[in-house]
Amino acid sequence: MDYEKINFKCGLEIHRQLDTKHKLFCKCSTGLNDKDLILSVKRKQHAVASELGEVDAAAKYEFLRDRTFYYQVFPNENCLVECDEEPIKIVNQEALEIALQIALLFNCTIPDEIHVMRKTVIDGSNTSGFQRTMVVGLDGFLEYKERKVGITYVSLEEDAASIMEKKGGDVTYKLNRLGIPLIEIGTDLMIGFKPEEVQDIAGLIGMVCRSTGKVKRGIGTVRQDVNVSVKNGGRVEIKGVQELRSLSKVIDLEIKRQVSLSKVKEEVRTANPDGTTKYIRPLPGAARLYPETDTQPILLDKGKIEMVRKKLPELWSKKIERFKKELKLSDDLAKQILKSDYLDLFEKLAKRFKVQPSIMANVFCNTLKDLKKRENVDVENLKDKDFEELFGLLEKGKIVKESIPEIISHKSKKPEVKVKELVKKLGLGTMTEQEILKIVKDVIKKNKDQPMNKIIGIVMSKVRGKAVSSKVIEIVKNEIKKIY
Repeated sequence: MDYEKINFKCGLEIHRQLDTKHKLFCKCSTGLNDKDLILSVKRKQHAVASELGEVDAAAKYEFLRDRTFYYQVFPNENCLVECDEEPIKIVNQEALEIALQIALLFNCTIPDEIHVMRKTVIDGSNTSGFQRTMVVGLDGFLEYKERKVGITYVSLEEDAASIMEKKGGDVTYKLNRLGIPLIEIGTDLMIGFKPEEVQDIAGLIGMVCRSTGKVKRGIGTVRQDVNVSVKNGGRVEIKGVQELRSLSKVIDLEIKRQVSLSKVKEEVRTANPDGTTKYIRPLPGAARLYPETDTQPILLDKGKIEMVRKKLPELWSKKIERFKKELKLSDDLAKQILKSDYLDLFEKLAKRFKVQPSIMANVFCNTLKDLKKRENVDVENLKDKDFEELFGLLEKGKIVKESIPEIISHKSKKPEVKVKELVKKLGLGTMTEQEILKIVKDVIKKNKDQPMNKIIGIVMSKVRGKAVSSKVIEIVKNEIKKIY
């Protein structure tokens, strides 16, 4: 595809949940651990005119769908704020500081005043009929392949409720996600880039956010929206690209869809699992944004900004070099772990355990990926504490690195069982040298006429996951030397 000839243009909107203790406008937990439903709230939502006297097209479209919304409320993760029964509280200062850090990392100008705005959304994802958002940084940039990609804005906003069920005109949402602090980074219009380069840029934006150590990871914590247009066509916004690696495919398929049409209308579409898209509503306009009346503007003096600047985390480019120099990671592995959702956990465990960092990095970057792809292992079931226990056992010599894939595979199916108990049940504890020697002697006795490589293979099949391969090979060679 000649992207220049079709005048391909693209813009990104990257969303990341912040890892704070409390929600953005109240003291409710962001843990998403509550299982006990205490009540359900029923609502209808209506499109109303903005301060300019206009009704937003997207809001009007949702209103005409005439749906009824049901909101599930949980005791520790919801209060009257999420139910839209009382005004919001003061903005979460921890979330604000993280957002300012991210804005500074993107070389943004920080405004003197931060104004909370209401953005009309009546698809049911917010009980109030609007989402609260505030711009914390403007006119920044990100360097990519010796080019500067403009960062139009960095905003701090509240995440939406998560949809549970659709049945006819009734839609059910869980309210515990509503209000979790969310960072949104919007890029300038990108011209002259290929879809795979846009995906790379989205990855770099995520890396910058993760460098704070204060963004959540896992399914549902990251969303990539992308705006796509081609020559003589309208802007199409594609929402909800969950996985970064599928972004370029979504863009490429959308380009082909638009090129095949005689006229492209401005609209919002959503990404399907196969990379195609489907229509969801008209493109919203500026009429849906207006000031929040329940809170005052936040004044930022130079002292506050300088305090945040002094606490800025290590840049990703410097982190790569440190990983290579101090942790002895290869260039490729250093870049892989930096892009991984497990970056923060890797750094924490690399400091805590005397385990070769490359082993831990390989587990996070390759083992988990391979298990998920080849064996459909649900690796998302593993928690940070599971990896802490796993590498703790490895440090103490209770397990060998070769057993890690099997342990993870079984652990994902039994998340309630401790790693130590699982190792014992599977018989994956480390064998003593005497136990290995006994097996080696037995194999050699029964396979005297076989070459060394064959004997090593037979022994390895008997001790796999319970002995270090290099040690096994050493013992086999020593025993064969004694005989011959």
